[in-house]
Amino acid sequence: MPLIAICMPILPGKMEKWQAMMDHVKSTPEFSESREAVRVHERTFVQRTPAGDLLIITLEGDDPAASWTKIMATMPPDFAEFAADVHGMDVNAPPPPLPELIFDSHAHKQERT
Repeated sequence: MPLIAICMPILPGKMEKWQAMMDHVKSTPEFSESREAVRVHERTFVQRTPAGDLLIITLEGDDPAASWTKIMATMPPDFAEFAADVHGMDVNAPPPPLPELIFDSHAHKQERT
């Protein structure tokens, strides 16, 4: 199943606000339902590093890039404000390019078949 991973910073001093939103998201069935509506399975990770904390999102589905586009286009205004404040992301600006897959440890298996 196709998969993409998206990484963005959690801006300095915003970890508590990010965690509070994640606690809310985990307790809100509508959030999961919104991902089902765009036919994608989302997983959210946090990576704490000496250079700062990072949000890592994986999207898995038939067309995760199209699902990401739909998520961005239908984001509620309060969540868009949260994304701007916590991640520095302007959902109204053109999106940055999606990540490029550089290495797949299973690719060699596919090449041999």
